[in-house]
Amino acid sequence: MALPKSDFCLDESFYREALNILETIPLYNPEEITKRIRKSKYVGQEQAVTAASLMAYRHVTRLRNIFIKNINPAKLPPKTNMLFVGPTGCGKTYLVEILFKDIFKLPTVIVDMTNYSETGYVGQDVSFGVVCLDEFDKIASGQNNAVFAGAGTTKDVSGLGVQRELLKIVESNQLVIPLELNHADYAPKTLISSTHMAFIACGAFSGLKGIIEQGNSEHIGFGRQAIAASWNRIAVSYTTEDVDLAKNFMAYGFLPELIGRFKRHIPFHALSREQLKSILHGRVLAQYTHEFELEGIELKISNPVLDTIIEESLKKETGARGLEASFIKYLEKAAYKAYSNAEVKCVQLLIKNDEVAFELS
Repeated sequence: MALPKSDFCLDESFYREALNILETIPLYNPEEITKRIRKSKYVGQEQAVTAASLMAYRHVTRLRNIFIKNINPAKLPPKTNMLFVGPTGCGKTYLVEILFKDIFKLPTVIVDMTNYSETGYVGQDVSFGVVCLDEFDKIASGQNNAVFAGAGTTKDVSGLGVQRELLKIVESNQLVIPLELNHADYAPKTLISSTHMAFIACGAFSGLKGIIEQGNSEHIGFGRQAIAASWNRIAVSYTTEDVDLAKNFMAYGFLPELIGRFKRHIPFHALSREQLKSILHGRVLAQYTHEFELEGIELKISNPVLDTIIEESLKKETGARGLEASFIKYLEKAAYKAYSNAEVKCVQLLIKNDEVAFELS
């Protein structure tokens, strides 16, 4: 017996479109998915890539079993929501984009939890796709005791109120969704089920490492080891135990019930020097070299310049994001001059007098 449309979405056109999309989605096995992720120049995070590849395979297989093979969902394992925890610039959101938007081309929404804007929307309906809750850590409540560099308390966007609302959404419920971007009560709405949506929450959780270390050590009395430096670290790495303990997220300012809605908590690691080098060569440098080629210009970067960019990124603790920021900084003036002069055929970045400079020819 086919699954009633009401369990999926009350709009018949959405239901039919969902079936059409699911029939065209390729079904790769987990190892094939991992290979495709690596082919997209994704570097490092072995545990996260393995877990995400399996999760994607199970999610797509589950949807096909329910909506194409008409298997009763009660006889299948429930959907798996995941929580990605790791420092900024380590590839959390990028992994979601590669996996679901590029490889599977599932309807995918990336929601910035700091302002609830939606980006990367694919298709007209996401009721069987993937929702990425980016900057998830920013909805921690005011109970959060973490202290960041330059700030006395955590940024509290909405606190526990938003967390309670997410409890209803992330689980399996019928959601009333406005069809227009306004706050009017009379705006047209539709009813969508979140039963078959997969949610992936991504957050840097700055200061969480300090909370964990504080909870694991005695810090009262004389002669105790100082842990103040933990609060200011950005490029930290977490263990599976760190991210599996609900008490750590409670101390950070989260409802344990909400954290419990995410069945898999995946730790991400700060990128190493070699991994940053691989990203710089394989993605950043390749993209800008191609841009210059389209202008008929050869771009040359000396190895000392590349080393300087990597060291700056490590110092800033901003991961892969810091690579492109430093690269653009040094390339900006050279690109400005080169793109303004049709006679320039080559741009070279090099070290002169211990500083990054450029030559045009």
